[in-house]
Amino acid sequence: MDKQQVFNEAYRVLKAGGRLSISDIVATAKIPDYIKNDLASLAGCIAGAEYVGNIEKMLKNAGFLNIRMIPKDNNKEIIKSWVPDKNIEEFVASYIIEADKPRK
Repeated sequence: MDKQQVFNEAYRVLKAGGRLSISDIVATAKIPDYIKNDLASLAGCIAGAEYVGNIEKMLKNAGFLNIRMIPKDNNKEIIKSWVPDKNIEEFVASYIIEADKPRK
C-alpha cells in the first residue's frame, strides 16, 4: 500500500477545514529482520510499519497542517497481545494520527 497516495486522496476528498483522524501501527525504531520476516508480524501489519517521522512528512506533503501523532495509552499492551514473544513493542507502537486540512 502506498501511504502517500492514501494521504493525498484523503486530503483531496476532505472539505476545507476538515480533519483526518486515524489509528495506525507505526515504527518507532528500526524494525529488525527477525520481525520483518515473521509471518505473524507481516499479517498484523507490524513488519511493514512506516517510521513515525515518515508519516508526518507524508501528511505535510499531502497538504495537511496541525499534525498530531499521539501514542495510545495502552499501545504496548496492544502490540504485545498480537505477538507476545518477540518484544515487538520496542520497535512499533499504536498511534492516533490527526491532521487538519486548511480552510480556504
